Amino acid sequence: MNLKHMKLLATVAFAVFLCGARPVLAATAPPLGTTQTFAVLGGSTVTNTGSSVLTGDLGVWPGLAITGFPPGTVNGTTHKGDAVALQAQSDLVVAYNVLAGQACDTNLTGQDLGGMTLTPGSYCFSTSAQLTGTLTLDAQGSASPVFVFQIGSTLTTASDSLVRFINNGGSNCSGKNVFWQVGSSATLGTGTTFAGSILALTSITLNTSAGVSGRVLARNGAVTLDTNTVSVCATICPTITVNPATLPTGKIGVLYSQTITATGGTGAYTFAVPPNSLPPGLTLTPGGVLSGTPTTSGTWIFTITATDANACTGFRVYTITVNAVNCPTLTILPATLPNPVVGTLYSQPITASGSSPDSYLYTVTGSLPPGLGLNPATPPAIKTVNLSGTPTTAGIYSFTITAKDANGCQVSQDYTVVTAPPLSGGIPTLSGWAMIMFGALLALLALAAIRRLAT
Repeated sequence: MNLKHMKLLATVAFAVFLCGARPVLAATAPPLGTTQTFAVLGGSTVTNTGSSVLTGDLGVWPGLAITGFPPGTVNGTTHKGDAVALQAQSDLVVAYNVLAGQACDTNLTGQDLGGMTLTPGSYCFSTSAQLTGTLTLDAQGSASPVFVFQIGSTLTTASDSLVRFINNGGSNCSGKNVFWQVGSSATLGTGTTFAGSILALTSITLNTSAGVSGRVLARNGAVTLDTNTVSVCATICPTITVNPATLPTGKIGVLYSQTITATGGTGAYTFAVPPNSLPPGLTLTPGGVLSGTPTTSGTWIFTITATDANACTGFRVYTITVNAVNCPTLTILPATLPNPVVGTLYSQPITASGSSPDSYLYTVTGSLPPGLGLNPATPPAIKTVNLSGTPTTAGIYSFTITAKDANGCQVSQDYTVVTAPPLSGGIPTLSGWAMIMFGALLALLALAAIRRLAT
């Protein structure tokens, strides 16, 4: 072979290499946060039949219903719609989205996983995925291989299907880094032996005697169990403490800043809080700075979670009260109101005082006498407002008038008035038996006068 032929052969071989090669994209385990301790987490309900055994926590949120435990057993803590379950669902959303957003190494759409041997990486199905028989996951000697399965709609296994590991580098937890991101629901057939964490958008059903080495996590729907075993595969994490123990109060319009820290794990830490749970105007950075300018008074309860470099987490439930300001003593006068009369024009000034600037927004709650209202009807910030109008209905009416100043400070005054019936010529009108009795009285007086004249 001459030099020219050798060069040609080398060029062709290099071209074949380039065309046949594809980059290997390393699959990445998602941050599980507080979800990592849950064997089962449902969105709406968790229902069990038979003697299921869960090794790990059990929870549901935003639903509240967990049934079938006992006879089922939970070797962990049960959380029904509490702050821990809420945070776990929030962390589940993050993990689900991280999995869904990863690049796909191999597209297996339309193929049954049964009979396949797969190496660590990311595998995707544009629609449904089916496992009939045995799926072999070859860890290639790694103690922590990562397998990610992205499934567009449903995951279904036939009865007695199996996910098994080979060459796992001595790991004693086969499903630790296997993740199944399911676009709708997952159903494991009777007797299936499964490995990995199932993160489903809607529901998950485990038929009789199916077992999972991993987690069963449903975002929006129900988890249904029937004599199953689910054992969490998780890193053994240290206790992570979030500090400080309490947070200072805030004030409307005053800058607020507090640094959140964590200890016990491996830094650096990432801090997170459920969406829309902080007082309006405040935000939490991933580095743990809680800051901003509060805009609304009130009390907020929320959970801050710290995640360390090993994806271990700790959390603390906090309460922040936001006050308007240091309010002065405000008053409303008069303390009582004159009683109105039906059909008679009524006007009574209501005046608040004690604030600077000395102007207020007035509102009224309760039952005003029909025909009366605040004047102006939608008051601007003014010193005095009138309660005025022409009453139309007699009765007893109770209501409250509130005045709020520019700083959000307010004062309220309770009132009760009796609206009297109308007058006719200044003499109350008579009817029925009252008229008869009045006539009889006049007749008796007239008869007595006649007798006196006769004598």
